[in-house]
Amino acid sequence: MNLQEKVLDYKDEVVKHIQGSVQIKSVLETAKEGMPFGEGPTKALNYFVDLGKELGFDVINYDNYAATIEFGEGEEVLGILGHVDVVPEGEGWEHPPYSGAIVDGKIYGRGTLDDKGPSVISLFAMKAIMDSGIKLNKKVRMILGANEESGSKCMDYYFNTLKMPQPTLAFTPDSTFPVTFAEKGIIHLKLKNKYSTLKNLSLMGGNAFNSVPERCELKVSKEFVSGIDEAVEKYNEGKEYKVACEVVGDNYVINSYGKSAHASKPTSGYNSVSALFEFLKLVEIRNEELKSLVAFFNDYIKMELDGESLGVNFEDNESGKLTLNIGKTTLKDGVLEVCVDIRCPVHVANQKVIDIIKERVNKKMEVEVCGNTAPLYVSKDSFLVSTLMKVYKDTTGDLESQPIAIGGGTYARTVKNGVAFGALLSSQVDNMHQKNEYLEIDKIDTLLKIYVEAIYQLAK
Repeated sequence: MNLQEKVLDYKDEVVKHIQGSVQIKSVLETAKEGMPFGEGPTKALNYFVDLGKELGFDVINYDNYAATIEFGEGEEVLGILGHVDVVPEGEGWEHPPYSGAIVDGKIYGRGTLDDKGPSVISLFAMKAIMDSGIKLNKKVRMILGANEESGSKCMDYYFNTLKMPQPTLAFTPDSTFPVTFAEKGIIHLKLKNKYSTLKNLSLMGGNAFNSVPERCELKVSKEFVSGIDEAVEKYNEGKEYKVACEVVGDNYVINSYGKSAHASKPTSGYNSVSALFEFLKLVEIRNEELKSLVAFFNDYIKMELDGESLGVNFEDNESGKLTLNIGKTTLKDGVLEVCVDIRCPVHVANQKVIDIIKERVNKKMEVEVCGNTAPLYVSKDSFLVSTLMKVYKDTTGDLESQPIAIGGGTYARTVKNGVAFGALLSSQVDNMHQKNEYLEIDKIDTLLKIYVEAIYQLAK
């Protein structure tokens, strides 16, 4: 039986269920009883639970933190790790972000690429093998979580609280092809301060640590600043991403515009928060606390993406340069919080970076460590990486690509022998964490073939 032909029989169902899953808004919300990550992620997890049962798999829901969908027998287990939560949708979509609309051969919606679409595709690849009657030597277990985008507390609960067994080997379809053999360390810091004279000033930019903020708004008293109009005109000249200002009562409302992107690839975006403080260098500031805040950004942050002014611009040969993103930033009631996302080269210790930053900003900002995730590294010569590389090359005909290192963090870090494998092909636009996220329907054929072959080769 040709599995790569058989799996295409499920394509219409794949499209239908990608649409159905992305129509559920599954952004992290306030926890409720029985809903550890809020109503949306719970609904999305149960969509997959119900689908797994409908397709004839053995399914278990672990308290709405995570769920398993599995088939087969054997002491060894192939794990397929996916997540059902998504980052906030942001603004400016051409098609509603939770519609699953099909336009010009593309399914639009938050999660089509990251990670509901790839999870649905992998599930139906499992279904094709199960229906074929082919006997595998390993059990195949999809492990779905509901909190990957906000700390992977779902997998911590599944593996560490419930003490569920680790799979023998695993992949997650939550990156790019061919195979991700290394993932940088991830640090989340909050830079915090309190200001006694800025309680009526408000600043809001971005949605999360791991997204480049597309828009930032500052409301500031006219008494605190002057020369705004001249500064706007001078700053905007020749720039693609601009600032705009209007007078509302006794305040200026200044909006800085940028381009959203995943924090692991900050060069793909344009940071509106950093840009706002670049603009404020041109403004006459009459409040000493605001002046000190602007000076801090322009001394230590600037428009840099590598942390050079913080003294942490490290790099290594296998995973490249450190990247630094200013994510969600707020100043409300005099309390400042700046969320900083740092992706560390795999051969540079996370703690070294944290210590340098704490020393550098000492007495200027309080530093709170909100996340500190070790890097992932699996040898290119391992059975897991070499098998997946062969599957990718044989299926796509791409014989030139090599295993890659990324700044992103995936569920592969939560298992002892796992890597990220797809699901973004080189011919696809990477709009994960950006507006107008979409998946081309004609790419689903290739993805189904890759994943059905990967499951078979790893579990046979």
